[in-house]
Amino acid sequence: MVFTTFNFLMFFAAVFVIYYAIPPKFQSSLQWKMLLIASVFFYYLSGISNLIYIGITVVTTYLTSLLISRLHKSQEAYLSEYKSTLTKPEIKAYKEKRKNQRLILLTICMLINFSLLGFIKFNWLAVLGASFYIFRSMSYIIDVYRGNVKPQGNFFKFALFVSFFPVIMQGPIARYDVLEPNLFGGNRFDFKAMSLGFQRILWGFFKKLVIADRLMVAVITLCGNPDEYSGIYALIAMLFYAITLYCDFTGGIDITIGVGQSLGIKIPENFNSPFLSRNIVEYWRRWHITMGAWFREYLFYPLSVSKPMLKFGSFTRKRMGNFGKRLPVYIITLVTWFSTGIWHGIAWNYIAWGLANAVVIILSQELEPLFKKFNDKFAFTKSFGWACFQVFRTFWLMCFIRSFDCYASVKTTLSMHLSVITDFQLGKFMSEGVSKLGLENADYIIVGAGLFILFIACFIKNKLAQSSVPDRSVREWLSNKPMTVRFTVYGILLFSVIVFGIYGFGYDAKGFIYGDF
Repeated sequence: MVFTTFNFLMFFAAVFVIYYAIPPKFQSSLQWKMLLIASVFFYYLSGISNLIYIGITVVTTYLTSLLISRLHKSQEAYLSEYKSTLTKPEIKAYKEKRKNQRLILLTICMLINFSLLGFIKFNWLAVLGASFYIFRSMSYIIDVYRGNVKPQGNFFKFALFVSFFPVIMQGPIARYDVLEPNLFGGNRFDFKAMSLGFQRILWGFFKKLVIADRLMVAVITLCGNPDEYSGIYALIAMLFYAITLYCDFTGGIDITIGVGQSLGIKIPENFNSPFLSRNIVEYWRRWHITMGAWFREYLFYPLSVSKPMLKFGSFTRKRMGNFGKRLPVYIITLVTWFSTGIWHGIAWNYIAWGLANAVVIILSQELEPLFKKFNDKFAFTKSFGWACFQVFRTFWLMCFIRSFDCYASVKTTLSMHLSVITDFQLGKFMSEGVSKLGLENADYIIVGAGLFILFIACFIKNKLAQSSVPDRSVREWLSNKPMTVRFTVYGILLFSVIVFGIYGFGYDAKGFIYGDF
């Protein structure tokens, strides 16, 4: 069930009404159960086989968490009783033994679930949100193993955490300790939270239906016919895809966060104006924030402090100096980004995309001393114009890397990159422009107007971030404006979605791009 369908609106309306119709004294005991039923039903509509896959993840992770917790508790009880009679070597040996037992359980659970994810991706099975719920579950089991999270003893509550319907489709990859406080305790109706949530949902619909789905028509035409549309058209394809992906993904996240907020459940942000980034590292702190955090915390950092890597680092540092000191970090960066590419899909396109990100990050770190000298020498690098250049440079660098998503193969993508230099096709563009890409002039005007509205919202957001109340959202800022201003803005968005949105009879609602990951 795609978010941008009438069926989902009816489903969510029913969930919302029933959720708050539960009497206050029963909310803590019944609301989460109602959400579990709704989430299972939501997932059931995507196919009965999908329930089997998610069921495997729920059962294996839940049971493993209990077994690991039991080992934790037995260790504490044993040491509490016998610590005074044991020597330090004996205590150390006992702890090591228990740790290995927990590690074996963790490894088995992760192998089962990541093998399941690999099977799904290798066979290109249409399993809704598998990457997201498996990664969410694996973060939970790792946190339980580390002792950072107490395991959820109620199987059905844990099942809700894994299957909660707003985040099942395309994330964010919300951790257990983030969702748990509001997911199970019951929530009273709050008019302000409902209002802000509905506004966020409307904003997501606007980005998805008015901009992303409209511009996707041109993206499909450009990327589906690389022989005809190369050179300058490859640049247009990259630009259009960047806009489409951003509006599609952030639009879906807006709907997700808005649904959660209207139900009193806090869902973490996943974007922070990524197209204003001045370098690729900053970009990945702003884009798909929860995915980046997952790979840093559960792959990059553990590999960095692992015994084999520490030994390797000591070896390379002695023989290769400062570069040898950095070499282990670069290797881990390559491994992490290779894994990130595989997360998106088991195909050479995604692997090339991941490794391209890694190579650019490594080169940036190696050249950082030169960049610093350059910045110290020339005063203009402190100017607003230079900052704009850095944003422009980072945007197009990411467009070229992101184009591995667009074309059918790595070879085609690289040939499109080369064609920008060797076959610019300026004459064809001057004569035809973008008139034959499946869109009318009115469509480009609508997209342009929509992007202008996005720019204004982004401008206000960044102004608020620099204010004395940095956590204040644009919606909260707008709520303090006169009623005429507020309802004018709401009216424009609602009017745009109803009149200019891509939907209606004969329209096959497009799923979200990240729903395939």
